[in-house]
Parts: sequence; structure tokens; C-alpha cells
Amino acid sequence: MNTPRFILILVFALVSLPAMTAVREEIPVAPELPVPAQAPAKPSGPSAEAVSRGRMLYENHCTRCHASVLHVRENRRADSLKALEGWVRRWSGEEKLSWSEEEVVEVVDYLNRRYYKFPPPGGKK
Repeated sequence: MNTPRFILILVFALVSLPAMTAVREEIPVAPELPVPAQAPAKPSGPSAEAVSRGRMLYENHCTRCHASVLHVRENRRADSLKALEGWVRRWSGEEKLSWSEEEVVEVVDYLNRRYYKFPPPGGKK
């Protein structure tokens, strides 16, 4: 019973389809604006990958005993980059972490960038 009505609606829709597309084509299309090219930022010092690896090593092995408060307290024991490296070496040995030279440097770099802000060797920032 509803079939004739459905067919009438379908025919009407098909007949009016070309008219609807003609209307759409009349609408002006906004021109595409060029996106300015940006050069990727060049990291100074260790790569972002090394810093994130230092962070990962620190978070996985050191935060069990250390909270970030340790690094920002007034009477902290690491008062230079060399002292900070000494503490990282000491505790990585105490915990038998068997960190490579590269891993120690990455953890020291992460801690220095995140908390200590000691000038790098050579005095340049």
C-alpha cells in the first residue's frame, strides 16, 4: 500500500538531483591558503631522545626512593654538575643497575635540565 508513495518520492528525489548539484556548483569555493613551512627546531646539546631516555631511567629506577622534592630542597648535596654525576654513579652502583656510561650521562642530563640547571661543561648555556 505504501509502495506507490515510496516510488513517487524516489522519482521526485531522482528528478531533483541534477538541480541540487547545479546549485552546489554555484557556491564559490574558498581558495586554499598556503601553510608556511617551518624548519624543525634544532635541539642544543643532547637529543630529545636522550633526555627522554634519561627521564625513563630515572623514573623506573630512582623514584622508588626519590621524590622530586629531593632535588629542589635548599640543602641538597649536589652543588655542581660533577657532584650530581657522582651521586648518580654512586646510587646506580648501590642499586646494582649496571648502567652504561651513556645511561649515566643521560640521567645526569635529565636531572640537570629538569631540576638543577647547572651550566654545562665549558660554561656555555
